[in-house]
Amino acid sequence: MTGFPAWVWSIPEYFNIGVACTDAHLDTPVASRTAVVVDDDRGGVRQMTFAELAERTSRFAELLRQLGVGVGDRVLIRLPNCLEYPIVFLGAMKRGAIPVPTSTLLTAEEVLYLASDSGAAAMVTDRDTWNAMRATLEGLGSLAHVLLAGRGDVAPASRLRLVDLAGGLAGIERSGRPHLTRAADPAYLVYTSGTTG
Repeated sequence: MTGFPAWVWSIPEYFNIGVACTDAHLDTPVASRTAVVVDDDRGGVRQMTFAELAERTSRFAELLRQLGVGVGDRVLIRLPNCLEYPIVFLGAMKRGAIPVPTSTLLTAEEVLYLASDSGAAAMVTDRDTWNAMRATLEGLGSLAHVLLAGRGDVAPASRLRLVDLAGGLAGIERSGRPHLTRAADPAYLVYTSGTTG
């Protein structure tokens, strides 16, 4: 077609999606606006501003750093609809780790397969899911940390380090700088459900 300029996709050398979705709004009027609204059966309606999301994702990135979860390590996410989900997903990317979101409908064996196939170093889940899947996940070689959201009793782990997510985030006094992710680095890893064959 004539008359239209050629489209040029300008890709920066460094780009971190976690930062672009959170910190990029800190020095703007958008910072005080609602970024996330979650309505779930257990917690009711909860929300966060862009500024709160930026701060909490930075805390999560620092928590991963302190646990030894490195750049490029996989972080499997097995959470229901909750505020912790965007904190964990975007915070993992700020760390330079690779979040692996999973469905709450998956069985323990399916979660084990995804954790094993991805080489997940950490998993973030709620206490009920951990209690139901502990025996299946306990022997997974790559998995070292399980961060637990919510409240309630927890089945102990013999090999894995269990971390209370809320307590871990609250214990972070200062967050490091987000990882300088290159534009070509992987951001997140999504597995298909396989329902289409």
